[in-house]
Amino acid sequence: MTAIKLQKTNLAEQSYGVLHEMLLAGQRFMPGDKISVEDLARQLGVSRSPVWGAIARLEAEGIVEVRPRQGVFFIGFDKARLLEIFVAREVLEGATARLAAEKINSAQMDELRRSIERQRAAIASGAIADYSAEATRFHQLLADAAGNQVMAEMVERLWARTKAMCIRPNARPALLDERIDEHARIIEAVAHRDGDTAEAETRAHIRRVAAGLKEL
Repeated sequence: MTAIKLQKTNLAEQSYGVLHEMLLAGQRFMPGDKISVEDLARQLGVSRSPVWGAIARLEAEGIVEVRPRQGVFFIGFDKARLLEIFVAREVLEGATARLAAEKINSAQMDELRRSIERQRAAIASGAIADYSAEATRFHQLLADAAGNQVMAEMVERLWARTKAMCIRPNARPALLDERIDEHARIIEAVAHRDGDTAEAETRAHIRRVAAGLKEL
């Protein structure tokens, strides 16, 4: 892999950004893989200290696990834990959808509609990775529209943990067209300032996704 050389300013922050992207891209590490801090430091052209700083942040976010006398591991697939995350997401994202219906502005609404278009285009072209990235972005845009930074940060962290545990080589999620239709119903409720329906549609959407995991 080509070495990634970081600038000398704020190495811990840069290391965190690179490692976060590297892990969630699903190209080098799979869930449960051991992570060599020494190899990462060499690849990034830094000492181990900023890499350990990044690892500490990723551990706090639930993306990696540091096991005494064993090393650092990318979070493994754990169905029970993942279903607990979905319960938390259902409550949190339902609340953010309700708030978004109260606070969203026209520019944010337009961007959510464009996201739906990009999701449909990705599925039509068979670009599953692009769809996954855009679906993640859709939920984050919706959380941002709620106007509550703490809730938006929590949504982002729960999505990162979900994505980390669900990385599968060559996997194609089921019922993607239906998932996009559910996204569209959420934003129509938001557009009509209908907080009750926005929350209900969001919670139902997340329950359906979680139900698919129970079959794994």
